[in-house]
Amino acid sequence: MKAELDRYDWTALRCAGGHSAAHLPGDFLLLAAAKRREDACALGLENHLMIQSFPQEPAVPAVSVLMAALTQKLSVGARTEILDLLLRLIHNDDEDVSEACQQAARQGLWLFYAEIAAARGPDTVAYACDILKLIESDRTRLSDYGASGRFDVRPSWIGS
Repeated sequence: MKAELDRYDWTALRCAGGHSAAHLPGDFLLLAAAKRREDACALGLENHLMIQSFPQEPAVPAVSVLMAALTQKLSVGARTEILDLLLRLIHNDDEDVSEACQQAARQGLWLFYAEIAAARGPDTVAYACDILKLIESDRTRLSDYGASGRFDVRPSWIGS
């Protein structure tokens, strides 16, 4: 994760409040170290990455950093919050940024299948499934995986 954080000039990016994003690397590290989801949520990262459902300048680099975080040993709470943030970043109200975030997430496509297989909790599985439904371009693989009973291939917000 540190290597991914170092790839970006965070001081050149602006957060949702118009301030420098220079604090985000430290916030991402705190997120990865959180023991409970409540601790992870208390950091309020979504308020720096988005204004409501509109992504801000750090959104695309944040996807790469959050993907790198998923490769680490994390608490279920931190992992859940990271997946939730990723879902909101790749499914937002700015079509161009949304596509850029989806492209970044596709670089680690198999991390989401691994999250489902690991079954760390219902929320981690649900978020990983919803992300895959948005970014997986191989609909046959997605359907085959869904047909295996791992998940329903309809987005969870559609309902049964």
